[in-house]
Amino acid sequence: MTKKIGLIGLGYIGTTILDAINKEENENLIIQAVYDIDKVKMKEIAEKYPSIRLMQHLTDFQDCDIVVECAVQQVVADVFDEIVKRGKYFVPMSIGAFISLPNLFSKYQKLAEIKKKNIILPSGAIGGFDCVETIKLIGITSAKLQTRKPNRVFRNNKYIKSNNIKLNENSSVIIFKGNAKLATTYFPRSINVAARLALSTLGPEKTSVEMIADPSISKNIHTIEIESEVGKYTFIFENNPSPTNPKTSWLAALSSIYTIKTI
Repeated sequence: MTKKIGLIGLGYIGTTILDAINKEENENLIIQAVYDIDKVKMKEIAEKYPSIRLMQHLTDFQDCDIVVECAVQQVVADVFDEIVKRGKYFVPMSIGAFISLPNLFSKYQKLAEIKKKNIILPSGAIGGFDCVETIKLIGITSAKLQTRKPNRVFRNNKYIKSNNIKLNENSSVIIFKGNAKLATTYFPRSINVAARLALSTLGPEKTSVEMIADPSISKNIHTIEIESEVGKYTFIFENNPSPTNPKTSWLAALSSIYTIKTI
């Protein structure tokens, strides 16, 4: 049976998904419809892929089986109720929305398990969740994430400007230290990995996050430390950024494609 995909957001991740699905000519998956607030991008897609329907608004996905969000956190909240109501599969890339937006977090937590299974969270720029789920059988006592990214990723960030944090071109600077909920609130486009880890471990307020601007690196480096009675585990991911968006790891885009294919 062919599953039809509704794609929201035509930035790097969205267009990567679109091109990958169309290139493979997969009989089990097709891009049915797309949406972006940028009408120029919509027009370009219409010209390149005339068979793809242009969505008229965010929830214009009635003829789709899978809805994939590649836009911003607020879009996740804007489509969530309709996703659940219509029983669609949902693959959100802006996972931070689930913990930075209180009402959405509450809705997600209260979902019946049969409905929650339709909300499929990509691993994004990190991994090791098979191990994490195994450890949870006994319990997790500590979950920490340290993220290092090049200075250029943070230069226009509002949190850094409002807190008068000075980026150093010669040495690394800790720009944030706190929990996952605050991290995804202040850095909504740069730290979805914190939300992904939090939702799989100790939750938004008990998962620790440290963010570092490092002028000496060109990769996005995520170090995860998890402690449990079962043992202590460290995962390190050194990801090359996507070709067009330094805030997004290339692996994140690939994980979205893999996630869609597993549905």
